[in-house]
Amino acid sequence: MKFITFILLAMVSVGLNAAGKTAFINSKVLLEQSPQAIAANTELQKQFGEREQDLRTLAQGIQQMEKTYQTDSAVMSDEQKKKAEENIIQNKRRFQFEQQSLKEDLQAKQRELLQEVQVSIKAVIQSYGTKNGYDFIFTDASIAYASDAVNITDEILQELKK
Repeated sequence: MKFITFILLAMVSVGLNAAGKTAFINSKVLLEQSPQAIAANTELQKQFGEREQDLRTLAQGIQQMEKTYQTDSAVMSDEQKKKAEENIIQNKRRFQFEQQSLKEDLQAKQRELLQEVQVSIKAVIQSYGTKNGYDFIFTDASIAYASDAVNITDEILQELKK
């Protein structure tokens, strides 16, 4: 019986050693607060901010055209009404095209920058794990529960700031 107990204890001990040093990171925090993610968002704003403003200006212009049409249509000739309606329709189409184009360009650039940020974060996590002797570093998405004692998100953020 003592021999079986010894074998079981040895197996549990080996199992604990096999698990190795583990930690987890909150990937959402890293993607929101890392300097790389902040720089990516700043780049998006710089690259697409003017186009977004132009789109808002176009939308306001269309609203003004519609308002003017509604108030002045009673005194307009049929030809003036038709011309105003065509102008509004043409501007709405232009707005929809520009809006869709902006959306597609923005999404493509977001994907590109997100991939760059993820590669950078992954490299820092791997370096940190190797340097500090971790066998496993999990993301919060794959963890049902983890103690704050094994949360190394803040440490990774510090490494990303270097």
